[in-house]
Amino acid sequence: MSVQKEITISGVGGQGLILCGTLLAQAAVCHDGKRATLSSEYGVETRGTFAKSDVIVSDSEIYFPEATEPDVVVCLHQIAYERYTGTVPAKTLLIYDADQVKPRPENAAHEAGLSILSAARELGNTATANIITLGIIAGITGAISSEAAHSALSERFGAKGEKVVALNVKAFDRGAALGKKLRTQFC
Repeated sequence: MSVQKEITISGVGGQGLILCGTLLAQAAVCHDGKRATLSSEYGVETRGTFAKSDVIVSDSEIYFPEATEPDVVVCLHQIAYERYTGTVPAKTLLIYDADQVKPRPENAAHEAGLSILSAARELGNTATANIITLGIIAGITGAISSEAAHSALSERFGAKGEKVVALNVKAFDRGAALGKKLRTQFC
């Protein structure tokens, strides 16, 4: 029996959601030997409008490139949260950035808030919020291994120097720890 994970990463342009989805798919395919699809949606403006990445990671053939019944939906902005809250399937865990989103209490049973932006600030760079998100996804779903993610991060950021790679690996690991903790509560 094949294992397939469907993930939606949503927010607004400028938060690095497309990069997060790309790294997730790259780690799965190039380093874990799995199959993956990535489809993205974003406005024509560079920043501030709704954006999302759908990533499907599977051990076998993938027949449709968009997440139709996601295992996890991550919302990094209120705009994205409003689009998904109360509309995702019952099996879906909706994770939101507690620093950016005001949740609806009536949907709390299938939602979890994590202080993603605060975690990025603690690392000294808010631009790492998308990499923390990547770690959260890996920690919850097991869609990619930490080793695969570290390799993908090294490939992506290697030209920028070891400090940048180390910061992003640390961000991923912080997110993975948050995701594993959340998995014990919800899964």
